[in-house]
Amino acid sequence: MLEATVGRPYVLYVHGGSDTTGAIRGVESIATGLKWKRLREPLSIVGAVDAAAREVCWELGATAAASLMAG
Repeated sequence: MLEATVGRPYVLYVHGGSDTTGAIRGVESIATGLKWKRLREPLSIVGAVDAAAREVCWELGATAAASLMAG
């Protein structure tokens, strides 16, 4: 079943209290193994989420949606 996802695009958002390095590394390792295509650099937010962070998250989601719509 996972073979059906080879080549699919993905984006990554990670929010952490003090560090997101390990989480990003783990997800990227899995994505590499599944041969997924990263659309943008991972978005890492550490600490409180403010309006600017929400805007960047919205843009990340829009990028993913546009990619999926394009096929």
